[in-house]
Amino acid sequence: MRARTNIIFAFAFVVALLFNSFAGAAETFSVTVPASTEVTMQDPNAVIPFTVTNNTGSTKYIREITFRIDDTKYNFSTATVPPSGWCIREAEPDRITFALMQGSGACSNGSSASQLAPGGSLVFNITMLSLAASADVAGDTLTSVTVDTQGGFSRSGALPTWTRRSFEPTLVATPESLGVGGTITLTMQVTNRSTATQSNITSTPTPPTPSSAIATLSEGPYYGSTALDGNHSASATVITVASTTGFTSPGAIRIDSEDICYTGMTATTFTGVTRGCNLTTAAAHTTGAVVYAKTQYSLTAGQTGVIIWLYSVTSTGTVYFTTRATNSGSTANSVLLNSNTVLIGNFTASITVTPESVITGQSVTVEMEVKNNGASALINLAPSALTQCAGGATETLLSGPSPSSISSLGSGSTGVFSWTYTITGSIGQAYCLSGYGTASGGATTNTATSNSGAISQYSATVAPSVIASGTANKTLTWSVYNGGACTLKKIEISFPGGGGNWTCSSVGPPAGWTSSCNADKVSFKSSSSANDIPSGGTKSFSITYSTTETVISDKVVAFPVIPSPRSGCNGSEAEIGTYVTVTAYGLSLAHSPIGPVYADGSATYTMTATLVSGATPVAGKTVTFSTTSGTLSPATAVTDANGEATVALIAPNSTTDTTATVTASYLNSSGTDIVSFTGWNKANIQYWGSLSPASASCGSTVSFTMVLKNISATTSMTPNTASYFAFNDSSAGGSNVFQAYLNSAVTLSAGATQTLVFGSPTSSGGGGGVAIPSSFLTGTYSPTLNSAPPPASGLFLTDGGTNDQYRTVTDTVTISGDCGAVNVYIIEWHEFR
Repeated sequence: MRARTNIIFAFAFVVALLFNSFAGAAETFSVTVPASTEVTMQDPNAVIPFTVTNNTGSTKYIREITFRIDDTKYNFSTATVPPSGWCIREAEPDRITFALMQGSGACSNGSSASQLAPGGSLVFNITMLSLAASADVAGDTLTSVTVDTQGGFSRSGALPTWTRRSFEPTLVATPESLGVGGTITLTMQVTNRSTATQSNITSTPTPPTPSSAIATLSEGPYYGSTALDGNHSASATVITVASTTGFTSPGAIRIDSEDICYTGMTATTFTGVTRGCNLTTAAAHTTGAVVYAKTQYSLTAGQTGVIIWLYSVTSTGTVYFTTRATNSGSTANSVLLNSNTVLIGNFTASITVTPESVITGQSVTVEMEVKNNGASALINLAPSALTQCAGGATETLLSGPSPSSISSLGSGSTGVFSWTYTITGSIGQAYCLSGYGTASGGATTNTATSNSGAISQYSATVAPSVIASGTANKTLTWSVYNGGACTLKKIEISFPGGGGNWTCSSVGPPAGWTSSCNADKVSFKSSSSANDIPSGGTKSFSITYSTTETVISDKVVAFPVIPSPRSGCNGSEAEIGTYVTVTAYGLSLAHSPIGPVYADGSATYTMTATLVSGATPVAGKTVTFSTTSGTLSPATAVTDANGEATVALIAPNSTTDTTATVTASYLNSSGTDIVSFTGWNKANIQYWGSLSPASASCGSTVSFTMVLKNISATTSMTPNTASYFAFNDSSAGGSNVFQAYLNSAVTLSAGATQTLVFGSPTSSGGGGGVAIPSSFLTGTYSPTLNSAPPPASGLFLTDGGTNDQYRTVTDTVTISGDCGAVNVYIIEWHEFR
């Protein structure tokens, strides 16, 4: 009996051992990252998505996990945003621990609904600063990942690996919309973030791969650009430009279709030139022409260069480009990246929603930009009703569209419609909208879909989001929105890590809050619950920096924001990432006249953007313009030797006073300007298309017909025979004017459309046609209004003084014959009232 008892005891002991062994082995987890994960050296905001899987067969939940890394290669960042329901319990350069957010607001390993169950996976997006090396580093990894408080867990599989890249790139395609037959300029900005000099910078693949065959390479690669200063003959032996910064000597440049080789250069000239080299033909070039560099360059540590390609487009659709920067031996590369998407079509639309993170009940602004890339004016433009995208959130229209329509949009011009929507839903649900634009004659844009936003418990935005390098005494303002059930008593804003020169000099707390400058962060604290940020409320917090970071290439820096709820409410803290781009370029925007001008659909502001690097003007760069009201003609312009790029802003139609915010952008730099318009309450006659003839010969006698519409809802007008249509060749160097008076008075009732004939040589009317001067220079002209003739241009409509108005004709007139040879000149006259 005793022997039997011993046998049974021994068997039970073995079974227990086996059970404990198997049970322990079953508690396993794995850690992975997506294939081909890459980060950029010295990027303080590099994010690696680590997927942690509590493997099938585990019997325990993961409630706390620690990641460790070699801090001679990487530093974990406090800007890391934990998964929903999780929090950061500890963050040091070499380790970061995540735990569960408790109902009390504590961060611990206590049980909660967000714990990682057996068979489940969770992504931890960890922000880290990757330190520099002399070249790319493959096979970077963590030193360990451990589940700290649930005993018996072990990691299965190897730790994940990724690659550290040497170059920081941006890839921008402009313009964002163009017609078939147009040219896309693709610019890659490359910054050497490694510790060594990298030679013969290029791209791979080269040229960058378009996503569609509708775009084909026409020129490039080029390795820099500037602007020609002054007219140059085909035999000029010195080429004068705005600046030779970024060019290599000796080398070669490209102007129009000519290559010019050179052996020396100064700050503004190329010397020792050979004209028409590389089997090209020497030619004359006019001031302001873009000068491209054809010679590859090297980049020392921290230095920045550009590569430029030109692509022609052959059919409608969308296209983006893919490439990476590389050196001559492919030992230093950038991450693989895609450019923005370009729309190709005669009539295009794009939609943006801002902001991209809101609390439920917060409003967003939606803007649809429409562009006329065709040869003729578009008439009576209007947006469709916007439809919701799948995402879960509910978008409720509050107001808009504003304006409800645009009367006319000339070739190359852009207009904008805006709406305000309220977003409601649960945390994590997404919102976006789609729609299209229409115009008379059945013209319809592509169906555009906006960017996507998401509802969060808290949200924070910072303004401005872009500042110039080394800006002194710069104030940043954060708007913090509370979508939680508890009031918020503290807002902590941390300064960027990874170097920089951010010196807090003063703070601006809201009423009832206190704060002071510290070395690395500012804590704003509410003095009482009555002054907290209420549920559904918002408050603004400002920090002024006496010094900011100085960069030689654009850099995104993080300002983590931590809202803290008042205790006793079971609220939770969260960390929100807010970001500011420090740009190596400065971009300012100004307007003339001082204004206001009338909101009559024709009055014009000249918008001038000035691009500088430090205090030096930057020439030969394409600046993109946008506006919240009115239309732009054109929407892009190239900077001249003074760093200036100029476009026209045409007034909206409005019976009340209004404003427009105009933005100019180059890469990450931008500048804004606000202009004012006075409401127009008279009859409002607008060009409504059908200009005929569209072309004529100099010396011939012609009458022009066109359709006009009175868009006023209340006031009629009868233009008399002193009204005229005119265009001139003064901008082409000529002194000729064609001016034809209205044949007979025509009444345009409120809302009415009429065809008018301008074919009288005098204000007496009667018709008979008007001769185009035989000396009129040939070319294509846009009859843009001039409210202060001479020379006459556009439409002048008069009924004797009550409703007098100058208007632009948004179609063009081509003059041919043996009178001269001029290409295309756009007459731009500005209305001063």
